[in-house]
Parts: sequence; structure tokens; C-alpha cells
Amino acid sequence: CKIENCESCFSRNFCTKCKEGLYLHKGRCYVTCPEGYAAANGTMECSTQCEMSEWGPWGPCSKKRKLCGFKKGNEDRTRRILQAPAGDVSLCPA
Repeated sequence: CKIENCESCFSRNFCTKCKEGLYLHKGRCYVTCPEGYAAANGTMECSTQCEMSEWGPWGPCSKKRKLCGFKKGNEDRTRRILQAPAGDVSLCPA
């Protein structure tokens, strides 16, 4: 392995396991995950992977919490965060 602090490699230039205490990100080893990334559940691999539910159904057309009596309004739908990297939901989409 030609990569600094790497314990095992997929190829000369791509690490698959870092030495103890280091984080794996895109085939390299780091002391901390790069900005915008967090260690995945219980592992030392950096990820932005958020597992999201499917979108729910569209709600009724409403305006200021009323359902009728106007020409224009909004419809809403939601989805849930099923899994966030290191439990940090701020890394997931709204």
C-alpha cells in the first residue's frame, strides 16, 4: 500500500481500511472527517449518506391553515430521515 496510515488497500492508491483511530474517506485516511461529512454509524468511514423515506402524499390545498374560500393556496408533503450519518440530521436534506 502506498497510502499513508492505511492498513489495507483495494489498489496501490485506494485504501479500504485505515490504521486505528483514523477515518476513511474516498480511499484516504484522515484524523477527522472532511467538512460536510461525518462518521457513518459505528464505523470509521466518513459519509454524507442520509437515508430518507419516500415522499408522503400531497396534503389538501390550504392557505393560512384554512381549506377553502380562496383561489390560490399551497399543498404540502413530507418525508422522514430514516438514518443520518452519526445521528446528525443537519447533514441531511430538508
